[in-house]
Amino acid sequence: MFKFLTPLIGELRSNTRLRLGVWLIVGLLFGYSIMLLNDYRLKTQQEYTRVVARLSQLQTIANQSQWLDRTVKIQQVREKVQGQLWSANTKGLAQATFQQWLRTITKQLKIDTKRLQVDPALDVVKHKDIWQVTAKIRGNFTSKNLIAFLLKIATNPSIVVTEMLDVYESREELRFVVIVKAYFKLETKI
Repeated sequence: MFKFLTPLIGELRSNTRLRLGVWLIVGLLFGYSIMLLNDYRLKTQQEYTRVVARLSQLQTIANQSQWLDRTVKIQQVREKVQGQLWSANTKGLAQATFQQWLRTITKQLKIDTKRLQVDPALDVVKHKDIWQVTAKIRGNFTSKNLIAFLLKIATNPSIVVTEMLDVYESREELRFVVIVKAYFKLETKI
Protein backbone atom coordinates (compact mmCIF):
# COMPACT_ATOMS: atom_id res chain seq x y z
CA MET A 1 0.00 0.00 0.00
CA PHE A 2 0.86 3.65 0.12
CA LYS A 3 3.50 4.48 2.71
CA PHE A 4 1.85 7.68 3.86
CA LEU A 5 -1.33 5.75 4.81
CA THR A 6 0.54 3.40 7.17
CA PRO A 7 0.76 5.91 10.08
CA LEU A 8 -2.86 6.90 9.55
CA ILE A 9 -4.07 3.29 9.63
CA GLY A 10 -2.01 2.65 12.75
CA GLU A 11 -3.49 5.72 14.45
CA LEU A 12 -7.01 4.61 13.51
CA ARG A 13 -6.44 1.15 15.05
CA SER A 14 -5.09 2.55 18.28
CA ASN A 15 -7.34 5.62 18.79
CA THR A 16 -11.01 4.89 19.46
CA ARG A 17 -12.07 8.53 19.37
CA LEU A 18 -10.48 8.98 15.94
CA ARG A 19 -12.36 5.90 14.65
CA LEU A 20 -15.65 7.24 16.06
CA GLY A 21 -14.94 10.66 14.51
CA VAL A 22 -14.23 9.13 11.09
CA TRP A 23 -17.40 6.98 11.32
CA LEU A 24 -19.37 10.06 12.35
CA ILE A 25 -18.04 11.99 9.34
CA VAL A 26 -18.84 9.05 7.02
CA GLY A 27 -22.33 8.86 8.54
CA LEU A 28 -22.89 12.59 8.09
CA LEU A 29 -21.73 12.44 4.46
CA PHE A 30 -23.96 9.44 3.85
CA GLY A 31 -26.97 11.17 5.46
CA TYR A 32 -26.32 14.37 3.51
CA SER A 33 -26.11 12.48 0.23
CA ILE A 34 -29.41 10.74 1.03
CA MET A 35 -31.00 14.15 1.73
CA LEU A 36 -29.66 15.49 -1.60
CA LEU A 37 -31.04 12.50 -3.46
CA ASN A 38 -34.41 12.94 -1.75
CA ASP A 39 -34.49 16.64 -2.72
CA TYR A 40 -33.63 15.70 -6.30
CA ARG A 41 -36.39 13.07 -6.31
CA LEU A 42 -38.95 15.57 -4.99
CA LYS A 43 -37.91 18.19 -7.53
CA THR A 44 -38.12 15.67 -10.38
CA GLN A 45 -41.50 14.45 -9.17
CA GLN A 46 -42.85 18.01 -9.00
CA GLU A 47 -41.54 18.74 -12.50
CA TYR A 48 -43.14 15.53 -13.78
CA THR A 49 -46.47 16.44 -12.17
CA ARG A 50 -46.32 19.92 -13.71
CA VAL A 51 -45.55 18.52 -17.18
CA VAL A 52 -48.35 15.95 -16.92
CA ALA A 53 -50.83 18.68 -15.89
CA ARG A 54 -49.72 20.89 -18.79
CA LEU A 55 -50.00 17.96 -21.22
CA SER A 56 -53.50 17.21 -19.95
CA GLN A 57 -54.46 20.86 -20.41
CA LEU A 58 -53.07 20.90 -23.96
CA GLN A 59 -54.91 17.68 -24.83
CA THR A 60 -58.16 19.19 -23.57
CA ILE A 61 -57.60 22.30 -25.69
CA ALA A 62 -56.62 20.24 -28.75
CA ASN A 63 -59.79 18.13 -28.47
CA GLN A 64 -62.04 21.19 -28.58
CA SER A 65 -63.85 21.47 -31.89
CA GLN A 66 -64.47 25.22 -32.08
CA TRP A 67 -60.93 26.08 -33.28
CA LEU A 68 -61.93 26.09 -36.94
CA ASP A 69 -64.87 28.37 -36.15
CA ARG A 70 -62.55 30.69 -34.26
CA THR A 71 -60.06 30.89 -37.12
CA VAL A 72 -62.86 31.84 -39.54
CA LYS A 73 -64.07 34.58 -37.16
CA ILE A 74 -60.53 35.86 -36.60
CA GLN A 75 -59.96 35.99 -40.36
CA GLN A 76 -63.19 37.96 -40.81
CA VAL A 77 -62.19 40.49 -38.13
CA ARG A 78 -58.73 40.77 -39.66
CA GLU A 79 -60.17 41.47 -43.11
CA LYS A 80 -62.56 44.06 -41.64
CA VAL A 81 -59.73 45.87 -39.83
CA GLN A 82 -57.46 45.73 -42.88
CA GLY A 83 -60.32 47.16 -44.94
CA GLN A 84 -60.32 50.19 -42.65
CA LEU A 85 -56.63 50.92 -43.16
CA TRP A 86 -55.57 53.78 -45.39
CA SER A 87 -53.66 52.70 -48.48
CA ALA A 88 -50.66 54.14 -50.27
CA ASN A 89 -47.96 52.95 -52.66
CA THR A 90 -45.03 54.29 -50.61
CA LYS A 91 -44.29 55.62 -47.15
CA GLY A 92 -43.87 59.11 -48.57
CA LEU A 93 -47.30 58.98 -50.18
CA ALA A 94 -48.76 57.75 -46.91
CA GLN A 95 -47.29 60.73 -45.10
CA ALA A 96 -48.48 63.18 -47.78
CA THR A 97 -51.99 61.68 -47.91
CA PHE A 98 -52.45 61.95 -44.15
CA GLN A 99 -51.08 65.49 -44.11
CA GLN A 100 -53.42 66.55 -46.91
CA TRP A 101 -56.41 64.96 -45.19
CA LEU A 102 -55.63 66.83 -41.95
CA ARG A 103 -55.19 70.16 -43.81
CA THR A 104 -58.48 69.65 -45.63
CA ILE A 105 -60.55 68.95 -42.51
CA THR A 106 -58.95 71.74 -40.46
CA LYS A 107 -59.64 74.17 -43.32
CA GLN A 108 -63.24 72.92 -43.70
CA LEU A 109 -63.86 73.37 -39.98
CA LYS A 110 -62.09 76.78 -39.89
CA ILE A 111 -59.60 75.69 -37.26
CA ASP A 112 -56.73 78.16 -36.96
CA THR A 113 -53.82 75.72 -37.33
CA LYS A 114 -50.57 77.24 -36.09
CA ARG A 115 -48.51 74.17 -36.85
CA LEU A 116 -49.09 70.84 -38.55
CA GLN A 117 -46.19 68.42 -38.25
CA VAL A 118 -46.45 65.00 -39.89
CA ASP A 119 -43.65 62.57 -39.07
CA PRO A 120 -42.30 60.12 -41.64
CA ALA A 121 -44.15 56.81 -41.89
CA LEU A 122 -42.80 54.03 -39.66
CA ASP A 123 -43.05 50.28 -40.14
CA VAL A 124 -45.45 48.55 -37.76
CA VAL A 125 -43.67 45.76 -35.89
CA LYS A 126 -44.71 42.22 -36.90
CA HIS A 127 -46.79 43.47 -39.85
CA LYS A 128 -44.97 43.93 -43.10
CA ASP A 129 -46.46 46.39 -45.56
CA ILE A 130 -48.28 48.34 -42.79
CA TRP A 131 -47.08 51.80 -41.79
CA GLN A 132 -47.92 54.20 -39.00
CA VAL A 133 -48.01 57.94 -39.69
CA THR A 134 -48.09 60.31 -36.71
CA ALA A 135 -49.15 63.96 -36.87
CA LYS A 136 -49.03 66.73 -34.30
CA ILE A 137 -51.34 69.70 -34.72
CA ARG A 138 -51.22 72.95 -32.74
CA GLY A 139 -53.76 75.70 -33.12
CA ASN A 140 -56.52 77.92 -31.84
CA PHE A 141 -60.09 76.75 -31.69
CA THR A 142 -63.60 77.33 -30.57
CA SER A 143 -65.33 74.58 -28.65
CA LYS A 144 -67.65 73.99 -31.62
CA ASN A 145 -64.94 73.45 -34.23
CA LEU A 146 -62.76 71.31 -31.94
CA ILE A 147 -65.67 68.99 -31.23
CA ALA A 148 -66.42 68.83 -34.96
CA PHE A 149 -62.73 68.04 -35.62
CA LEU A 150 -62.70 65.20 -33.08
CA LEU A 151 -65.96 63.89 -34.53
CA LYS A 152 -64.42 63.88 -38.04
CA ILE A 153 -61.51 61.84 -36.71
CA ALA A 154 -63.78 59.40 -34.87
CA THR A 155 -66.16 58.87 -37.79
CA ASN A 156 -63.56 58.63 -40.53
CA PRO A 157 -63.97 55.31 -42.41
CA SER A 158 -60.20 54.77 -42.33
CA ILE A 159 -58.54 54.22 -38.97
CA VAL A 160 -57.33 57.40 -37.25
CA VAL A 161 -56.36 57.20 -33.58
CA THR A 162 -56.27 60.23 -31.29
CA GLU A 163 -53.30 59.59 -29.06
CA MET A 164 -53.25 62.85 -27.11
CA LEU A 165 -55.35 65.98 -26.79
CA ASP A 166 -54.21 68.91 -24.71
CA VAL A 167 -56.47 71.96 -24.39
CA TYR A 168 -55.32 75.12 -22.67
CA GLU A 169 -55.82 78.88 -22.61
CA SER A 170 -53.10 81.31 -23.63
CA ARG A 171 -53.55 85.08 -23.90
CA GLU A 172 -57.29 84.64 -23.59
CA GLU A 173 -57.35 82.30 -26.60
CA LEU A 174 -58.27 78.65 -26.50
CA ARG A 175 -55.44 76.52 -27.85
CA PHE A 176 -54.97 72.84 -28.44
CA VAL A 177 -52.34 70.28 -29.23
CA VAL A 178 -53.48 66.98 -30.67
CA ILE A 179 -51.46 63.95 -31.74
CA VAL A 180 -53.17 61.61 -34.17
CA LYS A 181 -52.02 58.45 -35.92
CA ALA A 182 -53.14 56.77 -39.12
CA TYR A 183 -52.29 53.29 -40.32
CA PHE A 184 -51.57 52.61 -43.99
CA LYS A 185 -51.26 49.39 -45.93
CA LEU A 186 -49.29 48.94 -49.10
CA GLU A 187 -51.68 49.48 -51.95
CA THR A 188 -51.92 46.33 -54.03
CA LYS A 189 -52.15 46.70 -57.76
CA ILE A 190 -54.70 44.55 -59.52
